[in-house]
Amino acid sequence: MEEKGQEFRFVDAEPQVFEVSIVVGDLEKALEQFRSFFGMTPYIRMDFVEEGEGDYFLRGRRVPATRVKLACFRAGPIRIELLEPVAEESIYMEFLRKKGPGVQHIGCRVSDVDKELAELKERGMEVTQRMDVAGITYAYLNTEDLAGVAFELMQSEGGLPMEE
Repeated sequence: MEEKGQEFRFVDAEPQVFEVSIVVGDLEKALEQFRSFFGMTPYIRMDFVEEGEGDYFLRGRRVPATRVKLACFRAGPIRIELLEPVAEESIYMEFLRKKGPGVQHIGCRVSDVDKELAELKERGMEVTQRMDVAGITYAYLNTEDLAGVAFELMQSEGGLPMEE
């Protein structure tokens, strides 16, 4: 007898997976490989290497801005993000040091990050990193031991960040 499984969901009725993020040690080298192997070029390229405005928390304590270099590629309804960490204190740098390059997080858009986090906290879930920057909230869940990757919850009133 076949059992019907439950749908993947958070508190939000319809969270939307929008991103698969791959942490790399050298963004320029990764971009060249994507161009030569797959013929792919990013639709956006940004370097956030200066100290930025916003609130940044890693494992419950305030840290300097999470500085990164990134590039995004179109992949149907989601995007592939290549991300090179620059700041020493971030989940991206922790991942790179521990595992090397690889899929670090899957991003899900939700309508109310705080509501999601309150419900998940009741279930025993921890937040590893949270960033509130320019009207966008990012929260990374401690799911690496469970799923091998982190889940990112993102709330933005103005749509998906870095869309054309």
